[in-house]
Amino acid sequence: LVSLPLTMHGRTSLDSYVLTPEQIEAFHKDGCVTLPNVLTEEEVSGIEKVFDRFLNREIHVPGKDFCDMSKPFGIPFEDWSIVNCMLPTTYHPQFKNNIFERLTANIVKQIHPNLEMAKDYDQLLNKRPGKKDAVFPWHQDMGYWPGPKALGVDETSTCTFSLAIDDSTEKNGCLCYVPGSGLARKLRQHAPLSGSRDEGHALTIDVDESKGDVITLAQCMRGSVTVHDEFVVHGSGGNMSLDRQRRTYVLAYRPKKVVDSERKLGFTHSHNDEVNWDTFDDGENRSKK
Repeated sequence: LVSLPLTMHGRTSLDSYVLTPEQIEAFHKDGCVTLPNVLTEEEVSGIEKVFDRFLNREIHVPGKDFCDMSKPFGIPFEDWSIVNCMLPTTYHPQFKNNIFERLTANIVKQIHPNLEMAKDYDQLLNKRPGKKDAVFPWHQDMGYWPGPKALGVDETSTCTFSLAIDDSTEKNGCLCYVPGSGLARKLRQHAPLSGSRDEGHALTIDVDESKGDVITLAQCMRGSVTVHDEFVVHGSGGNMSLDRQRRTYVLAYRPKKVVDSERKLGFTHSHNDEVNWDTFDDGENRSKK
């Protein structure tokens, strides 16, 4: 049995985590907020066991959905720096409806009470120890996804939850973000790291502190969660720790009409999707010339 403290905010019951007004305000103002102690140690340990089965390739993930997010496709597994597994509950359905899914479904309703939010995708990430190149370049999530024109929607609100399986600190490459950078809800120009999105999945944009970009660390302890939106500029550095991984379980929610429109386009967030990854043919100006 999971023992939970009696509290008005935070973890109030098995499937409930209640946000403070300040946490909700921070998400909408800054584009990112850290929620402490969302899962208990016992709950994280249960998720960790399944997580590591994916990392060890005990659970098969086909094609580009098992890749290194920091390098071009085709690099040998032993040379990977960021192990990426897309859509774990698709490839291991028994993992569905786990405690992280249930708690985030509760939290997202508090952040967007007037929207019908639905699970869009999930993802497992691991920055291997001592991998200085385990870098997520600066980006906005909307740079990776079809825009409103392609989807036929005007509402793209997103809550991306990242559960720390390991303590996530500056040394092992925690999330960094630019508070308020998404308030204008405009896409900065992105460039593929590997020439095109067919060669490698990662994108990058410019962050310039001399022009007002302020970089903030989102350090997050095991069992705690960061939540960010679709337009905030964010990234993370390499893993400078020689003996610590940085494992993260990502789960994103978007309005149901957005998820339904994505699927009609054939976009599932699988890296195996047969879409034009560079443009999505949606008329959005997302790429550098």
